[in-house]
Amino acid sequence: RQVPKMQAIRRKLNSQRGASMLMALLLMLVGIMVIAVIISAATSAAVNKRSEKEQQQAYLAVSSAAELVRDDFQSLTGRYKDVTTTVTHADGTTTTTNDTIKATCAVGDMINDIGARFIGVNTTSTYAKTYTFSVDGYEDVSAEILVSVGTGSDESSKVYNLTATFTNGVGSEHPCRMVLTMEGKLAEERTSGDTGSGSTQVVTRILEWNKAKLQKGVTG
Repeated sequence: RQVPKMQAIRRKLNSQRGASMLMALLLMLVGIMVIAVIISAATSAAVNKRSEKEQQQAYLAVSSAAELVRDDFQSLTGRYKDVTTTVTHADGTTTTTNDTIKATCAVGDMINDIGARFIGVNTTSTYAKTYTFSVDGYEDVSAEILVSVGTGSDESSKVYNLTATFTNGVGSEHPCRMVLTMEGKLAEERTSGDTGSGSTQVVTRILEWNKAKLQKGVTG
């Protein structure tokens, strides 16, 4: 009688062990699923954060280049000047010299190139050139500069319409595009003086830029 009873006890224990093992496997499976969800969420958050940071860096690079050009073109150190000095001597003869005072700001090369193209030159052709801004840690920014010649409101003076398109390169993961427009007008300053043995007249022509408008956040 005791043998059948012991066998029944063993069968019961074996049955409980099987159920416990099944429960342990189920709990392990649930745990693995929870861990997988947590890892997936963390990875997705990290990728999104990195993408957001890269997008901010792209926008910062393009906007900084555009704002630099806008500010330098309108600054006192961003002026290209053509200076003509005429000296009239006591005997009535004259001597004329021509000099240039170049812009010394960060984008001085761009301003000087445009100034040399239009000041003192009778041309209506469009100026077109692409410049590249490079800063360590950021994508290069290309600036496509177009300057067309138009007629002012009084129809007797010229205006220079500048359009600068800034992009962070073809194929960028986070493309950003901004457009800067400005209007340039030729200003002229005249001064004269007496040298004792004659007279001097100085004519300074300056291409001044105003009406700057920057369209931020233009993408594509």
